[in-house]
Amino acid sequence: MVELVLEQSKSKSGKHAVRSLLFKWDNEPKQLNPKGTKIPPLYKDGEAVLINLKEKGIFIYARFVRNLRGRVRGKLMVIKDGAVSLEMNYRKLKLKRISGDANLYPYVKAVMDTLKIPIKRTNLK
Repeated sequence: MVELVLEQSKSKSGKHAVRSLLFKWDNEPKQLNPKGTKIPPLYKDGEAVLINLKEKGIFIYARFVRNLRGRVRGKLMVIKDGAVSLEMNYRKLKLKRISGDANLYPYVKAVMDTLKIPIKRTNLK
């Protein structure tokens, strides 16, 4: 079982923002909006929900934060049957594997294509 925070919030000034999404893999990524416990968001404007992921299958969790200069950093996780199987960071248009099985990268690539987020380079070492 994995606990995840699904959030979409931004600061009062609008200069900082955070967005997290959950996808389920059914031959293509499909975005999920599960019900959960409401929690306070990171920034003032928005909402956040804490969910417990108990289902079997392949899920992709993506969390992106935009800073004051408009730069986006992110963390992507592939969750396979209730355990984190691949963890990657997104920074400066690059994806870097932190831990896990590099063979699960096509799931991450499909989600990034769905979200239309550009990738310049990938490091799977």
